[in-house]
Amino acid sequence: MSFAQLVAAGIQHPRVKQYLTIKNNTKSNPENLACLEGLWELSLALNEQLEIRAFFVCPEQLRGEAGQNLAQRIMDSGAHSYVVSEKVMARLTDKEQPDGLAGIVQLPRFTWDDIKLAPHNRVVVLDGLEIPGNVGTIIRCADAVGAHGIIVTNRRTRLSHPKLLHSSMGSAFTLPTIEAQIDEAAAWLKAHDFKIVTTDTDAPLSYREADYRGRVAIVMGSERYGIMRPWYEAQDFSVSIPMSGKMDSLNVGNAAVLMLYEIFYQQEPAKFASKT
Repeated sequence: MSFAQLVAAGIQHPRVKQYLTIKNNTKSNPENLACLEGLWELSLALNEQLEIRAFFVCPEQLRGEAGQNLAQRIMDSGAHSYVVSEKVMARLTDKEQPDGLAGIVQLPRFTWDDIKLAPHNRVVVLDGLEIPGNVGTIIRCADAVGAHGIIVTNRRTRLSHPKLLHSSMGSAFTLPTIEAQIDEAAAWLKAHDFKIVTTDTDAPLSYREADYRGRVAIVMGSERYGIMRPWYEAQDFSVSIPMSGKMDSLNVGNAAVLMLYEIFYQQEPAKFASKT
């Protein structure tokens, strides 16, 4: 295929500069735009019908027929498309072996109505988490157990951060994720009969002993600051994860995996039955 019809974009091109601004978070981002790179991320964005605002292709780095086919699909979608050099693509992407593809996409905007209520619900509240990779990992795990939404309070990392999107493995595109103030989030959860469960290393109740049936919102805090006081005031109960070694706590991403799978097991035990 030929890219001769595309505009050549150098490092000073406005679209390239916009990409780098979004990626490096050097200006406000009211449109909730994000930078994606590589075959897998852009394929998922296209399949989920996210709007691709700008598309960059480096023909020398395309990997076979799959890369060419995706490039053609994106160009056919009407996205503003540009051809860039290997040097420019190296500035746009972080991969050691890039696929020659990058783009600016419009992330979805979720509302409370996107959290679908059911007899059994599982929601994760992330309060003050700072590390994008941890947030993305938790979103990915929440998606794996069929959680119904993520609520972010006291936000300390942007939801469009490339590391968050990479570590979520695309789950951030589809799992309803809502940013809210603590009082707003707690009021919504209580109005819809959710049990609010905080996680605390000092809680006397083990996470394996609690009852998570019904509608449950599990609150996870940052390793540095913990959970903000208003969540303790709103909680129904608090749980801890027993520790036996020298460490007194787990990485928040690891802790979220344990919590989410215990809730999943209690709410849908049939999913854990042997298939043989």
